[in-house]
Amino acid sequence: AAPREQSMNVPPQDGLRVPVDDLRELVRGIFAAVPIPPEHAALVAELLVDTELRGVVSHGVRQVERYVRAYQRGATNPRPHLRVLREGPATAALSGDGGLGMIVAKQAMDLAVAKAQDLGVGVVTTTYHDHVGSSGKYVRLALRAGLIGISLSGRNAAPDYDLSGTLHGSIQGSPPLAFGFPAGQGQPEFLLDMASHTPWDEECFRRMPQVFIKAIGLSHVANILSGTLGGQMLPQFDRRHVPFQGADQSGFHLALAVERFTDAEAFRADMDRLMDQTSRMRPLPGFEEST
Repeated sequence: AAPREQSMNVPPQDGLRVPVDDLRELVRGIFAAVPIPPEHAALVAELLVDTELRGVVSHGVRQVERYVRAYQRGATNPRPHLRVLREGPATAALSGDGGLGMIVAKQAMDLAVAKAQDLGVGVVTTTYHDHVGSSGKYVRLALRAGLIGISLSGRNAAPDYDLSGTLHGSIQGSPPLAFGFPAGQGQPEFLLDMASHTPWDEECFRRMPQVFIKAIGLSHVANILSGTLGGQMLPQFDRRHVPFQGADQSGFHLALAVERFTDAEAFRADMDRLMDQTSRMRPLPGFEEST
């Protein structure tokens, strides 16, 4: 458990516990009233509550107001028509048509999973959509299918970019990265779900500049694989001219079938060993446990 003052993902002490089904129905009803299509409202509610249940409260239901306001301002398309831009046997590129990122990202990972189950690997990019939320929920789609999953989201690659939220004007922003690996029945699956940004600290930089340099490097990787590979530098996705100005994000979703690379049973056994050893680590200073 992280120290409370250092973590943005700690449940509030003064909150009320709400039954999951009731919370999901409340969120669904809010988005249905925007209105957005019923199937989209149900999907967004499902994904936001899924994120909440994982303890990622920063990207759970507290995002509802942000998304609703974006719809009200006309920054996000309430009725997007998702489009396949390119597709090959193991790959695809999708356009979110200015809609909320969760809608196209879910379809992208579902498609990547289907391709991986058929061919061993599936890679799908997304472009021209709003916020995807926590990337971990898309990786969990791959894990539930017994696959390795990777999900990244990044900036719009248009010529003009707001540098106000970046580290020393580095253009990288704070894209999320998530990596998931299935384990056996004895241990939890490995899931790394994080933002790439490291808050600036002058004293820390003087002592360990590599921390910030690595963070910028990771952010550029996410931005290139999602934004640039997704095609957001193309004229039709230039954020200065698109009708839905909030749709300035992109995504990269990958699924891998373990058995196409090595023995699946042996892989899971080794993952069990790794996760067991991780749980036995000595907690870092200020932490109560290692996992």
